[in-house]
Amino acid sequence: MLLQGLYGLLAKTVAVTSLLGKPTGQDGPPIYFGEAPKQPVVPFLVIHRITTLPAGETLDGVSDLIDGEIQFDSRAADQPAAQKLSRAVRDTLKNYGGALPDNTTIQFTEVAADFDDGFELGGQGYLFRCILRLKAFYTEGA
Repeated sequence: MLLQGLYGLLAKTVAVTSLLGKPTGQDGPPIYFGEAPKQPVVPFLVIHRITTLPAGETLDGVSDLIDGEIQFDSRAADQPAAQKLSRAVRDTLKNYGGALPDNTTIQFTEVAADFDDGFELGGQGYLFRCILRLKAFYTEGA
């Protein structure tokens, strides 16, 4: 599945994992799907699937190709750290096309949004967030 494939790729990318908080009691770096748990290790990354409608149809029927957007929320104790993590994710996925570790095939096509969001009160103080949204075409792995 797409999110697990992205996790597998980012969890093996030193440029990203070196900027994430050190996990305590969990397997792998602090990368979450949809939302983070209460009081997560900071900094951390949250991955969201925004749209997942099929890109089109063929004469044989509905295509397996999915046209979607994936959002990456980089959260850290200060804005420069959140920006640095967001840039590392963007640079890892820039021009990325191919199979993810779960056999999902993906081709990123463009940056849909890349901006700083305001801070919000977290369980351990204020958290800053940078949002990166990428458009992609993909087919789910088996």
